[in-house]
Amino acid sequence: MGVRIIHCHAGKDRTGLIAALCSELAGQTRDHTAADDAASGPALRDFYRDQQARRTPEQWAHLAPFAATRTDDIRRTLTHIDQHWGQLDAYLNAHGLPGSDLSALRDRLTRT
Repeated sequence: MGVRIIHCHAGKDRTGLIAALCSELAGQTRDHTAADDAASGPALRDFYRDQQARRTPEQWAHLAPFAATRTDDIRRTLTHIDQHWGQLDAYLNAHGLPGSDLSALRDRLTRT
């Protein structure tokens, strides 16, 4: 699993999506990307235990479905991008990442 240098509240949803997009740009397989995303789950146990302790049972019931980190979650997201945008580049271009920056990012991610 790579080091994640981006962060959101729990470090798995927005962070996981950006890491997965970068993994795809770097040419990793979808299986590798999904496994890497799911690997963050055990590291979040204490975080979610703390979140549950701070909330009423009703509040936790609303948040609990988001606590699990499953390989199928990121797969569904990436499949949605494939189905609706055709390819990752088109999705990223449409959301503000110009082709020149996309090429530079891909080169940076694949540089050894």
